[in-house]
Amino acid sequence: MGNWFILFAYIFFVYGISILFTQAIGPKAIFFRLRLWAENVGPNFGLLFKCMTCFPTNVGGAFSLFNWFLVPKVPITPFNIVLKGTNYWWLAMILDACFCAGICHILWNIDDYIDKNTPIFEEEDISNG
Repeated sequence: MGNWFILFAYIFFVYGISILFTQAIGPKAIFFRLRLWAENVGPNFGLLFKCMTCFPTNVGGAFSLFNWFLVPKVPITPFNIVLKGTNYWWLAMILDACFCAGICHILWNIDDYIDKNTPIFEEEDISNG
């Protein structure tokens, strides 16, 4: 039961942080300014902060390394849970990166489908019943 909860929490964490960095403006436009700064560093680096597949891939890989080396006793990422007790940190990192890219891509497309297929009601339409 505990591993399923960790998995769902991890999925929402990665998706949420990816949405924040790639889509949100943020307080005092901090995320928007970060995207502008990244574009000024280089076009490929700027793409990292605009792409909902690129950013979660890097978040998954980085968080996997963080979990494997800095908090090894508490496996949080999916493949750190599966590969705990082995020396395959590099495999866990690659698989966690792929997992995050795939999950965020699926959730992003579901969100996009709902946005595009939800009718927009004007205030008058709601008040007239």
